Amino acid sequence: MNMNRLARLARPLAMLGAVLLASGALCMGAGAQGNAGFGYGAETFDVFGVELEALNGRWLDVNSDTTLAFEADQMTVRTGSWTDVYPVHLEKTDYSVTIRAKTGDFGLMGDLSVNADGSLTAYEMILDGPSRQFRFVREERLAGEKEIRDLSKEAPKSIDSREIRSFSLVFSNGIGSYGLDSDWASGRYSWMIERNDAGGYQMGFRIMGDSYIVMDYREAVSDEYVKGLADLIVREEIPRLNGYYRANNVDRDDYALFIRYASGESLSVRAEGDAALECPFSIPALLDYAWQATGQKGWD
Repeated sequence: MNMNRLARLARPLAMLGAVLLASGALCMGAGAQGNAGFGYGAETFDVFGVELEALNGRWLDVNSDTTLAFEADQMTVRTGSWTDVYPVHLEKTDYSVTIRAKTGDFGLMGDLSVNADGSLTAYEMILDGPSRQFRFVREERLAGEKEIRDLSKEAPKSIDSREIRSFSLVFSNGIGSYGLDSDWASGRYSWMIERNDAGGYQMGFRIMGDSYIVMDYREAVSDEYVKGLADLIVREEIPRLNGYYRANNVDRDDYALFIRYASGESLSVRAEGDAALECPFSIPALLDYAWQATGQKGWD
């Protein structure tokens, strides 16, 4: 092959190389721009491309008055009048990106996870009680985090069957929540009924305090009792709520009611975050029926 032909081939290859280099530079520039804006606007982010400078600025906790401020490798944590500054670094694995202190830890706050939804999250480090979640977002996103969203699904609004296969109700009571009388103990409630292998029903009713069991009832219940519960659910018009699901991103105890019937029908009502402050069905009516079996409300 003569030199003139080689030169003719080299020119388009060089042009292609220049285009590829320019394209790469553009991609890198776009990546750097997106990296610099982590947590703003977009719904999802490539967390594995994030560097510390992308976090610069102020972050607000959805669940408290705690704030973070990043500048270079310094993270300032403020809660009320308390302030502390930590030198930090990013630790990346194949599965996660975490903000860690260069020495020691963040006190009562665990290491911070960098999330694809543009948030930074950590758990409160408490050993003798329930811990809460820190969820930090950019200030422009705070209102959206607290907005209650209707995530309800289309589902049948009537139930023909009265034969329950399984029943589950979980919620939290802080004394008087949802209109419960003060005889009901505070704590996290879990009420379950399952049909067992022998064809009968087993019922469990538990109330958990912050670090102890308030009540733990486990007994067989009759078919008539469970049929009565099915009738109560219809009288309380709970099937009309089937598919109900509302939530926001505030860290608060949820409630959830799930029922499966022998006919294959099912019933679901739940809420999370601030949406769980109110319940569209009567929890007191259901618990009064549970009390007919348990004979106690947790203070006994």
